[in-house]
Amino acid sequence: MWIRTQCKQQLVKIIRITVERNIGSKNKAALVGQFGDSSLFQSNQTVLGEYKTKEDALAELTSIQEAIAKGQDSVYQVK
Repeated sequence: MWIRTQCKQQLVKIIRITVERNIGSKNKAALVGQFGDSSLFQSNQTVLGEYKTKEDALAELTSIQEAIAKGQDSVYQVK
C-alpha cells in the first residue's frame, strides 16, 4: 500500500506497519512503516506519523486496515 507520511514529505510503498513508543518526543507513540528488506547498511523503516497516545496511533492503524480491507488502490494520507 502506498502511504504519504504525516509530514507530507515522503510517499512510500509500505509492506508492514507497527505502533512503537516514541522516546524523546512530546508525542508518545509513532506509526512506523517498513518498506523493504532490511540491510546491514541501510534502514528500511520510516516514521509515518506521531501521536499523543498509543490509542491515537492504534486508531490510525485501524483506519489504514479499513482502507486495505476495502481494496482501496489509492494513496493513503496519514492523519
